[in-house]
Amino acid sequence: MKNYVRWYDKDKYLSAFMRLLEDLEPEAQCEIAVDIILKVPKIIEKDYEKFIKIIADFDPREYQRWYDKNPNLHAAVEALRDLDEKQRETLINQISDIVLKYSKEPDIS
Repeated sequence: MKNYVRWYDKDKYLSAFMRLLEDLEPEAQCEIAVDIILKVPKIIEKDYEKFIKIIADFDPREYQRWYDKNPNLHAAVEALRDLDEKQRETLINQISDIVLKYSKEPDIS
C-alpha cells in the first residue's frame, strides 16, 4: 500500500493548520477562506484581479477533496498552494487567531 502524502502534509505547520481548518464548521471555514482570499494578494504583492483569475482557473467540481465543497474554501486553499513557504507562514500567522477562535474545544464532561 502506498503512503499518500497530500501537498500540505509535507509541511508540519501547514498540515496542522489544514487539520484545524478541516475540523471547523462550514460557516467558520467560509469566513476564514474569505480572510485568506483577501490577504493573499497583499502577501504576494499581486494584482487582485490577476489573483482571482488564477484561482478561478481551478474547477472544484473536478475534485472530491474536503475543501472543494465550498468555492471560497477551494479558492483559499488553492491560493495557499501557490505561496512559497515564507509567504504561507506569514499568512497563517495573520489568520491563526481566527482559526483558533473557531476551533472546537474538547468537550470536558
